[in-house]
Amino acid sequence: MKVLKKVILLLLCLLFILVSVFAVYYFVVTHNTKLNAAKFEQAGKFIAIYDIEDNKAAEISLSGAKQNVHADELPDHTKFAFITAEDRSFYKHHGLDYKGMARAMLKNLQARSFLQGASTISQQLVKNTQLTNEKTLERKLKEIKLTKQLEKHFTKNQILEYYLNTIYFGHACYGITSASNYYFGKSPTELNAAESAMLAAVIRSPNHYSPFINPEKCKMIRDEILKQMKNLGYLNQNEYSAAKQTELPVKNENSISSQCYLSAVYEEFENMPIFSPYALRDGCKIYTYMDSDLQKYIENLKTDADRSGKGITVFDNKTGGINAWFSSEGNISRQPGSLLKPLAVYAPAMEENLISPASPILDEKTNFNGYSPSNYKDIYHGYISVRQALSESMNVPAVKILDMLGIEKSAAYLQKAGLNLPDQDKTLSLALGGISKGFTLNQLAAAYAMFANGGTYSNYSFIRKIELPDGYKLYERQAQKRRVFSEDTTSLLNDMLKTAAKTGTAKKLSSLPYDICAKTGTCGTDKGNTDAWTVSYTSAHTIAVWMGNADNSLTDITGGGLPCHYARLLNEKIYQNNPPAPIQKSTDVTECKLDKIAYERDHKLLIAEDSEPEKYTFTELFRKNNVPVEKSNLFTDPKAKASISCKDASVVIELNETEYFSFIIKRNDGKNTRVLLDGPCDTLFIDQNLQSNTRYVYSVIPYFKDSNGIIHRGQEIILPSVYIKKSQNIPSEWWKAGNKNFPAFLIY
Repeated sequence: MKVLKKVILLLLCLLFILVSVFAVYYFVVTHNTKLNAAKFEQAGKFIAIYDIEDNKAAEISLSGAKQNVHADELPDHTKFAFITAEDRSFYKHHGLDYKGMARAMLKNLQARSFLQGASTISQQLVKNTQLTNEKTLERKLKEIKLTKQLEKHFTKNQILEYYLNTIYFGHACYGITSASNYYFGKSPTELNAAESAMLAAVIRSPNHYSPFINPEKCKMIRDEILKQMKNLGYLNQNEYSAAKQTELPVKNENSISSQCYLSAVYEEFENMPIFSPYALRDGCKIYTYMDSDLQKYIENLKTDADRSGKGITVFDNKTGGINAWFSSEGNISRQPGSLLKPLAVYAPAMEENLISPASPILDEKTNFNGYSPSNYKDIYHGYISVRQALSESMNVPAVKILDMLGIEKSAAYLQKAGLNLPDQDKTLSLALGGISKGFTLNQLAAAYAMFANGGTYSNYSFIRKIELPDGYKLYERQAQKRRVFSEDTTSLLNDMLKTAAKTGTAKKLSSLPYDICAKTGTCGTDKGNTDAWTVSYTSAHTIAVWMGNADNSLTDITGGGLPCHYARLLNEKIYQNNPPAPIQKSTDVTECKLDKIAYERDHKLLIAEDSEPEKYTFTELFRKNNVPVEKSNLFTDPKAKASISCKDASVVIELNETEYFSFIIKRNDGKNTRVLLDGPCDTLFIDQNLQSNTRYVYSVIPYFKDSNGIIHRGQEIILPSVYIKKSQNIPSEWWKAGNKNFPAFLIY
């Protein structure tokens, strides 16, 4: 017992020492900590936006300045929505939730880090307006002291009022007045229960629970708050049921500015790790990549043929910065259609050495275990090159190549290019852009800019740097780059997409006098189209145009139509005074001369003989590690076949390879040799000038003349001899009578 008493006494002493030390520490770190009530008022500052030339382009108001609302003016269900969501014991405690703090301390000890800190509404108000957002014990102790001061000097309704007038609701909205106007276009005094619960849901994580960013999660949290309000007696069953049926608000694009670019800048800003809405209430300077002149141009770009909404983005390939951005439909995800073919099929397959631009592929109706894609208008072309299949955007070849490549490999390449696929989209329809959710215009533009950058992907951005009002540099962008494809693969793909811009589906760009690559895409049903795309790129810029409607209403626009027209106008605008440099070609790509005969007749890639006439060859590009190795021998030693027969008292010589070779045909009658032909010949050569009782021997020599005019002769072919037998009283047209007793000649 004495030992136990000593142990208990020792523990009590240690506890007393710890408490004393903590008390002293608390006193020291909070000694000069005092509540500043002036910080409960909005500062009314602005975020200044600067363009690529460092000229001030606009200001975004940190909305809510001087727009305070009194707590007693708010509906009860509005106040109760926030109390339910954030602090159900608000009217019972004195600012601190000791049980919650104990739970948080235990979790922090278990995690060995400062992860949680139980926060009442009073604590949140203090933290948001009086302190920094750092997670340290010193800051937490200051928060506790200030919360006690807050509760001592202000009533609960005053605290709630300050809280609601300063809390951040996302989209540059500070305070419930600003948020109510932004999300619902009304005063907070007019909010219904569903709207109040939605605002209470948003403040938990404005970047994730905004109805304009993630409506599904927003509604889920809102409905949970409504349910708890019912359970706590703040709503009856009918009120709860009606509130759950209320639709979420639809985004008003003019909420921040008439320019889409500014909205995108602030959205990117909100998602940065450095973003702290309360630390930045005094404003800041955001420097962007915006080309102000180009931005105005795309905002006003339209024609009389416009029959749908549209989105346009212009990328700087070197920096990954967005120079201009406009969308009448918001930054929505859409099915990319054939725009995905280079990214999901052709570039990956070339990287894996499965295809080259010259690879022959059979374009025919094909069933892939139940999946049977169709070409446009159900037209099929037989054997074509991969280059033609891509430039003319044929569907069946793309699916065949994806089937050969493997869907998982395709998905892995897409992921590296910033395009993530859910598992349900990993099917062969991926080759045609048939995916469930789709991608945004900026995501697809960034992926295409990768081809202009030699296969290196860079994350895109609207923001270059951020400074505080005193000039302190808070952020400077460092582009994150990763290699997706080798330079030789992208060089080949670029050349193929040049063909698409010259003679393929994007041929509206063919008049542009510099290197330009392009791909189009169209999505829809038998009733009409829903999405039309064109992405073009030069060495300097990537331009992406989408046309369609957010509600999926139909249009007759195709990717090669109006979107391609807009892409041409934008390229002409950007390069009106300074054309772009040529697109760089990889030194690991080589040009090969191929045998056109083997390609068209046997669908083989054979290297042409040096002596092969130019008209029977064509050139194509290859990766140096994927050059054809087999060589054509058709013109190595000219060879042909010849057979001899007789008809109507004439000798008939049948030849092959006549489309490639000329022939020397000789006839020897035992005394003299006569050249009957020296030159091109049809398949049949007929000799009618024959003498009776004479034996003839024919020979054939194939030859051709190369591009330098040099003649190359093949081996002489000696045909079976023909003997003309003298016969008396031969009936006319004896061969028709079936009488074979009177042959005019013999072959032996």
